[in-house]
Amino acid sequence: MSRIPIRPITLQGGAGALAAWEAEPPSGTQTLGVAVLVPGFTGSKEDFEFLLPLLADAGYRAVAYDQRGQWQSAGPDDIAGYTMADFTADLLGVVDQVSPGEPVHLVGHSFGGYVSRVAVVARPDRFRTFTLLASGPSSVEDINFPPPQMVAAWVEAGGQEVIWEQMSAAMTAAGTEFSPSRAEFLHNRILATRKGNILGILKVMEQPPIEDPAQLRAAGVPLLVAYGDTNDLWNPEVHEKFAAQLQAGTAVYHGVGHVPNEDVPEQVSADLVKFWRQNA
Repeated sequence: MSRIPIRPITLQGGAGALAAWEAEPPSGTQTLGVAVLVPGFTGSKEDFEFLLPLLADAGYRAVAYDQRGQWQSAGPDDIAGYTMADFTADLLGVVDQVSPGEPVHLVGHSFGGYVSRVAVVARPDRFRTFTLLASGPSSVEDINFPPPQMVAAWVEAGGQEVIWEQMSAAMTAAGTEFSPSRAEFLHNRILATRKGNILGILKVMEQPPIEDPAQLRAAGVPLLVAYGDTNDLWNPEVHEKFAAQLQAGTAVYHGVGHVPNEDVPEQVSADLVKFWRQNA
């Protein structure tokens, strides 16, 4: 595992400060590009803790941030402040802050991939490549997840604790084991994430992020669909079909679920670096 340090930084979003992490290539080595990594629903920059140093060691300045209202980032209380337009504007603002002169390599995990694909369609000139990491077509009929409206009703009634209970049950069913300290972090992160963020994302998830995959394909940004083939929120055939529609490359992680960035970061890093170098 790379020993390159991760440095906390603060970026600005449309609703206030965005907490972020940055890892840079070793001093004296050439920086090959900038990568921006976007976390998903109930996630945060910590989802890329193992991945950021590996990417930096390969020559890339890698930045991950908490989306508005997530974990340590500022965000409004009102659900109205968590539209797709809000999340997308934050992402484009982050890109402009960390790489004002050059397009970046973009990685969107799960819901982070939803936000990312809308940003790519809106501003393809700002992105050198785009990787959908465990991020399927939609949260409607093609996902192994309760309907967003149902989850929102649970959260309205029981708050963030309901999400933690659902996640804990799903992880237990999948055979996932965490240390007590890791479980405590995940629990605290959900409780610290604003209720408006959770309800806002669930509202956004009621519709596919883009109606037609051809829109993303037509943006002209090189695409990679990367996913685990075991216990992901989308079945492997869903990812495979989506990749074919996008005319995208694929990277498949066998025996891995929804967080290959945490379970097999070395493999994910190797695939990303190969993809980026092919599209330098």
